[in-house]
Amino acid sequence: MIYDVQGNYEEALIKYEEALKIAKQIGDLSGKAIYLNNIGLIYAAQENYPEAMKRYEEALTIAEQLEDLSNKAKFLNNIGSIYHYQGNYSEALKRYEEALRIAEQIGDLSEIATSINNIGLIYKEQGNYSEALKQYELKQEIDEQLGDLFSKATGLNNIASIHFAQGNYPEAINYFEQALQILNDLGLANSPTAQTIRGNIEFVEDRIK
Repeated sequence: MIYDVQGNYEEALIKYEEALKIAKQIGDLSGKAIYLNNIGLIYAAQENYPEAMKRYEEALTIAEQLEDLSNKAKFLNNIGSIYHYQGNYSEALKRYEEALRIAEQIGDLSEIATSINNIGLIYKEQGNYSEALKQYELKQEIDEQLGDLFSKATGLNNIASIHFAQGNYPEAINYFEQALQILNDLGLANSPTAQTIRGNIEFVEDRIK
């Protein structure tokens, strides 16, 4: 199902609600949790945060019932993201850190990377650049293990943004260019992410002049 990826949120919502209804009818708790989470993602994309939170929390309850730690970590990250969007950094950080503990417990590298990145974003927005940089660099190590080059590129962009915030412009440009090179190598030179990074480089270069 790719409706939501294409931005057809209403159509995706109808499909996920239908799938959720079937999951309930046949007693498929795992499926129910996944569809609730997907519905939450759509509401979050529409900035309907109360509805998104409601679905995420329902999904989390089921994951806890099933002792499904992998999805529990994922749903906690999603719940944290709602607090994050709402500017409630303390509650967001609490959920992200719990997700990280669980992901580390089960060795889920992908969710570890997501959790660490989310934590880094919180620290950055709080102005704690040294701690944010630490988190972003940890994520780079995990991206290396996963072989996830796109995620590595976005992580380098995040590291660059910290150096920029600290006024270290040459280092910022260095990391932006590393990120852009990876995207070029992946054949994503014209992707929105690459365009954003090129814009970042131009912006920093203007500040140096």
